[in-house]
Amino acid sequence: MGQEQNAAALSLLDWAVILAVMSGVILWPMFWAMRWSSTARYRLVLGVIDAVLAGAKARSAPRGRGRSRALRHLDQSCRHVEKRLFKVHSIAGSVPRRSSRLRLIKRHAELVAGAQREALHQVDVDPESALTELARLQLVIAENHLRGRQAALLPAELLQSVRPVSRLRNTWRESAHVAMTILAAMAAAVGAAHVLPSMGVGEDVRPWLTLGAAILAATLVAGWGRVTRILELFPA
Repeated sequence: MGQEQNAAALSLLDWAVILAVMSGVILWPMFWAMRWSSTARYRLVLGVIDAVLAGAKARSAPRGRGRSRALRHLDQSCRHVEKRLFKVHSIAGSVPRRSSRLRLIKRHAELVAGAQREALHQVDVDPESALTELARLQLVIAENHLRGRQAALLPAELLQSVRPVSRLRNTWRESAHVAMTILAAMAAAVGAAHVLPSMGVGEDVRPWLTLGAAILAATLVAGWGRVTRILELFPA
């Protein structure tokens, strides 16, 4: 009985090692592609373009479910822009981690994110003009970013009364989301490794089904949209 328990424990340990190795094989190229692909340096600009297009669709959408769906997409697009604003120093690739310039850029990004939120909130007050002003604001951000003005994405007069967005709070929230995603993937992999043998699944298929279960669980927790955005970063 003890030998059977040890064999089962060893089997789970083997599956954990296989999962860790396969995760390393998959995640390392993914992180490399996210940092050095041809589109990685334009993540903020691509996010702004998506948000501007979402705003245009919301403005032209008929009232009802179509407009509501367009406004939800606009809100999601603005959140993606906000996340990329907090990483603008790494996206630009021109600011070392220990640079004294980093603090100023991060503080400015918090103010810019706050300005975008205030502009987005006006959509529920005066939709037509608010959508136009939001798009204009985002295009200014993208233009200054392309010009290398990472600490002047918006003019100072637009940021005087703006309440900055807490980058630390967003970071903790994102970290918790990532941790939940990893735990869900690991739990799904361990569960699949335990269930598949009892179902009579062949040994040559088990690793793929285990990996598929882990990816499925991660997708359910993190969302399919995030998975597709990561895949878009790979060079064609």
